[in-house]
Amino acid sequence: MADRIPLHEALRAGTALGWTSVAAVITALVVGVPILDAELVAVLTGLAAIAHLVMARLPWAALLPTPRGRLLIDLWAGGVLISVCGLVLIAGGQSRLDLLLLLVVPFLAISHDDNPRKLVAWMVVAAVAFGASVGFAPDPLPVPEALLHLVLLAGSTALSLMLARSVRRNALAVTEAVRRAELEGAMLAESHHRVKNSLQVVAELLLLGRPEDPASAEAFDRAAERIHAIAAVHQVLASRRGGRVQANELLDAIVAGYDDVRVEAEPVELPFAQAQHLGVVVNELVTNAIQHGSPPVRVTLTADGVLTVRDGGSGPSSEALAAPGLGLTLVRQVVTNGLHGTLQRDVDGAVRIDFPTDANPRR
Repeated sequence: MADRIPLHEALRAGTALGWTSVAAVITALVVGVPILDAELVAVLTGLAAIAHLVMARLPWAALLPTPRGRLLIDLWAGGVLISVCGLVLIAGGQSRLDLLLLLVVPFLAISHDDNPRKLVAWMVVAAVAFGASVGFAPDPLPVPEALLHLVLLAGSTALSLMLARSVRRNALAVTEAVRRAELEGAMLAESHHRVKNSLQVVAELLLLGRPEDPASAEAFDRAAERIHAIAAVHQVLASRRGGRVQANELLDAIVAGYDDVRVEAEPVELPFAQAQHLGVVVNELVTNAIQHGSPPVRVTLTADGVLTVRDGGSGPSSEALAAPGLGLTLVRQVVTNGLHGTLQRDVDGAVRIDFPTDANPRR
């Protein structure tokens, strides 16, 4: 990736160089810069524009990672260098078109910064091309002005090398950042996977000590279900290599063991803590609906943070939602203190929870 980013920058530089050079020559023709053979210069400029358009339309996304892409960029750089020298020899030194080399040198520096030998070779070629075009052009520039152009070209070369190294450093920094992010994502996913496994072991150990007394056994079962709900959050996070949780994946994981529960969730991404709280709440409400309601149970979640759980019957009464039982007390506390939302009963008997999301951050 670090090698490809400078080539992308070279491609952008070549595109800007080509059209800027064409615009500069056209401007020189229009404003009356002294050009010995204006018609031939205009024809060559038109051909150069066509060639540049063809090069710009090549499938560079597929070509750049290959040796052919590097070769094409070399040919492009050489073609531009030859074109500029040819224009100077045709137009004459007084046209000052040798200044176009100030645009060519940055392209050469960016496209060859990864290969010092080739970079030096191209810089030497550019210097020789400048000397030949200025020295052999008809109607040559005065020596002092030619020396001034040479100094400007040297300054452009130095600046181009600094720019190329900056591009290279940025490319390496981006590559390192991506590598670190991938590594941290993998480590975080492994951490969530281990937590999920540990929680499942805890739930299984809890069930191994399950008493035979029905009332006590129910308490053990509910505790194990709550642990499994939290484990489901870590399972989803492990599959996504950490980060945020897709709500539909979370809800599907929580109700996976039930046959008569349907989930309809719009695309919502939740932070880890919010997903964990939502998992506990949904598990409690679904379990309550299965035990005390009628099938089927339907769970819906909208993008703006409206969760509803309804069964096939009339649903829990408002008094039941306010009852001091452990399950609904836990739901009320998690909704209020964890999700920072509200809990209520809709007119159709569904339990409704409103909580803030990215799409609707304030309520």
